[in-house]
Amino acid sequence: MQLNLNALDINPDNLVFTLQENSRDNLTPDELTHNDQTAPLFLNRMLLDAVKTGASDIHFEPFEESLRIRLRVDGVMQEINHLPTGFGRQLIIRLKVIAGLDISEHHGTQSGRFRMLLDDKTGLDFRCSITPTLYGETVVLRLLHLPSELLDLTMLGLSQPQIQLIQHVSQRLQGMILVTGPTGSGKTVTLYTLLKQLNNHQRNIYTVEDPVEINLPGVNQINISARQSITFANIARSILRQDPDVIMLGEMRDEETIDTAIKASHTGHLVLSTLHATSATKAIPRLRNLGVNDHNIGSTLSLVISQRLLRKLDPNSRERDEVSPQRLKAIGFKDDEIAELQLYRAKPSDTSRTGYKGRIGIFQVLPINHDLEGLIATGANDQQLEIYAEQQGLASLRQSALDKLKAGITDINEVQRVLGLAENRIAE
Repeated sequence: MQLNLNALDINPDNLVFTLQENSRDNLTPDELTHNDQTAPLFLNRMLLDAVKTGASDIHFEPFEESLRIRLRVDGVMQEINHLPTGFGRQLIIRLKVIAGLDISEHHGTQSGRFRMLLDDKTGLDFRCSITPTLYGETVVLRLLHLPSELLDLTMLGLSQPQIQLIQHVSQRLQGMILVTGPTGSGKTVTLYTLLKQLNNHQRNIYTVEDPVEINLPGVNQINISARQSITFANIARSILRQDPDVIMLGEMRDEETIDTAIKASHTGHLVLSTLHATSATKAIPRLRNLGVNDHNIGSTLSLVISQRLLRKLDPNSRERDEVSPQRLKAIGFKDDEIAELQLYRAKPSDTSRTGYKGRIGIFQVLPINHDLEGLIATGANDQQLEIYAEQQGLASLRQSALDKLKAGITDINEVQRVLGLAENRIAE
């Protein structure tokens, strides 16, 4: 879901920026009103255009003779501009100012946040990360999600059986729900959507995040990004003394954090977190590698959700696609399915330069029942667990992607790109 800025009458000259995190109190008048107003105005217009385009990240990259600006739109990088190096440096200074960072620091990393106020009601939050490189400082802006952008489970791309599984398990008083996938696969939005479903006056919910990405009214959110001496595990242990019902940990990043999460889930708390694993079944060996024994995995885990994001075809420009039966079978379609397929592909247009517009999730949802707990206890590997999931009729990531392909939501090129499906093999 994207904010519709096109419906707002916004003058770039009237944009207001407010500092949020890591802001300094000693900003000088020269810093706040930079002498060259061209750079601030250019930046204002560029940020508005980037948001209207649906960009999740904005990259400012210095090279020997220019500053390159790229956007990440629907998970794919797009180059939009090259600027003279001198003007590029002015933009970097301006970004440091509005993010509350040190404009005299050029050799270390910095991070901050700012809010761009569009009118009296609408504000957009950005996270700013700066890293020194050979020809200057690279800046990456991440547009953080608005609470209004959080979706209902039905809109994420989950099937109805998957939604029913998630709703059933998330109502339990204790246990652990893990959302897995690579960076940029939509784990954060799914996690926050789950929290939104659970958030009511009867539950005491805490989150530990690095950093907090979405402000959720009614949820006690703890940001540890500016307190580097405090760990996830330390904060989680402290939260256990705050009478929580639900605890969300931004990431299972080390043995100490996982051990604390397991203890919490065993003592009457529902724990939600993320884990880097390529499928739901591969989360099990991943936890083993992080030092968790099979007994704790089986008795703690309630549900594992694995996901990716597929770009959606622009419905106004898509066109019919003729795909060979050999290619369709190679990615997993059966012979009896192929004859009835009506597939589409992306077609660039005036309104969509790539032919894609927005993204949708594909999911594998794995509930940990008694039988699966027994398999885990015997040391079953991910292939054995995958066979069991298939026997239970649980859709894999691949099957979820094929369903989106059959529905005309995406095309075969996008499915192969995201899942790494080569035409001469079948992957999960």
